[in-house]
Amino acid sequence: MKCAVYIRVSTDREEQKSSLVNQQRYFYNIIADKGWILHQFYIDVESGTKDKKRKNLKQMIEDAKAGLFDVIISKELSRLARNGKLSYEIKDIAENNGVHIVTYDNAINSIEGNIHMFGLYAWVYEQESQRTSERIKAALISGARKGEFMGSNPPYGYQVVSKTLVPADDHKPEVVRRIFRMYLSGMGFDSIARTLSNEGLPTPAKEAGKMNAGRFWQGSTIRKILTNPHYTGDLVQHRETTRSVTSDARESVPEEKHLIKKDAHTPLVSRSDFQAVQKLLKTRKRNRTKVQLHLFTNLLYCADCGSGMWYRQNRAGYICGSYGRHGKIACTSHAVKEDVLKKKVLLDIKKAHEFVLDQEYLNKIRQGEEERREANKSVMTGVLEELETLKNKRKKYIEMLADDIISHSEYREVSDEAEFRVKEMKRKQHELQEALKEDPLNHELDRLKELLARFEPFKEVTPPMLQYFVERIEVSKKGEPTVLYRFYMFDELD
Repeated sequence: MKCAVYIRVSTDREEQKSSLVNQQRYFYNIIADKGWILHQFYIDVESGTKDKKRKNLKQMIEDAKAGLFDVIISKELSRLARNGKLSYEIKDIAENNGVHIVTYDNAINSIEGNIHMFGLYAWVYEQESQRTSERIKAALISGARKGEFMGSNPPYGYQVVSKTLVPADDHKPEVVRRIFRMYLSGMGFDSIARTLSNEGLPTPAKEAGKMNAGRFWQGSTIRKILTNPHYTGDLVQHRETTRSVTSDARESVPEEKHLIKKDAHTPLVSRSDFQAVQKLLKTRKRNRTKVQLHLFTNLLYCADCGSGMWYRQNRAGYICGSYGRHGKIACTSHAVKEDVLKKKVLLDIKKAHEFVLDQEYLNKIRQGEEERREANKSVMTGVLEELETLKNKRKKYIEMLADDIISHSEYREVSDEAEFRVKEMKRKQHELQEALKEDPLNHELDRLKELLARFEPFKEVTPPMLQYFVERIEVSKKGEPTVLYRFYMFDELD
């Protein structure tokens, strides 16, 4: 593991300088004993309560997020953090960036799962944050009751002027009106979305400048617009709230607690049209038939765009989901008949059955497998010997650094070279371990024989058969299927 060492002393007095040297020596010994690699010492001469002034601590946090090392070590927890905010930040590093934290006062050792002391530090900050959050919510509710728009982004078709929603001075208000008219004329969510996508209209997320904005309109976006009461001129706020001060997750507020200000801004649709749409939404929901799952649903994918394939009764087969939802601007049909898929899978399974019954061919495979295993065992011995040699070299290098025999730059040069070699050996060791697993060929053969016997005489393709044998099927632009099976022996069929 590559480690970062954090050291903090309160002042630059002479006795503190002596403490600094002693701490460095202390950590040199720890790193040497564990066979770790020293990335860097991060040293601050500052009070623990002055977090903003601890530049090297902030730099260490940024380097941790960048993945420059694997573990942070410090003598005491108090050297790292004395407030809840910083405790949470350091805890997030451990959880979200794969960086461990170990303090040698036995307070924290995330390698062993011991991080319970973070809660004590976080509690103090959380209480203050909770009070601040409550004050902000109170201010937002007060503004909402006055008819002020308190959201971060206005609804599609509006802009915010002096805390009031005002129709945007472009095409978007008319798009909203068109969406309501199209739905009332009988079009569905997906059909409306496809129409707008074909016209090249930017999505609401694109208009808002969101980083993850998609290219195509979605049916869910259309539904959200059709159910937004803001378009009638009413300001309806406090519909969601955060679950807690420490979580970004949001939850719905009961309708009776919504803050509503009637006629707060210029409407984009009439109340009568809005109500007509809401009634139609309920009617269509009651009459909506459940989507029928077909044999290859959730197994079949477009080879070009990766979308799941949709079954179409009139084609007796499947088409690309992106094409079905957005049309030819998204993808091509990649159409494939269900009978073609059935014949392909059934033929492959019958061939596999013949394959596992051919004893002469299986014996040749087993003989080759045994020869490879013996060769891999010999290579593994050499890999383990080299790893032990590299471990001893690392310890020698850190001891030379501690004794000022080599400089830190010289240490980094030789340790980086050793680290590269260790990674190569570890990768090779892992590959060999996988290859040396106990008789994987016989295990797979036994399992495959058992399943094939269960489904004989292979008259038709059934859902259980697909579940056991097929991992995924990809369909090319020409409608040609490529089947990926769960057993690698199927690779021999061609």
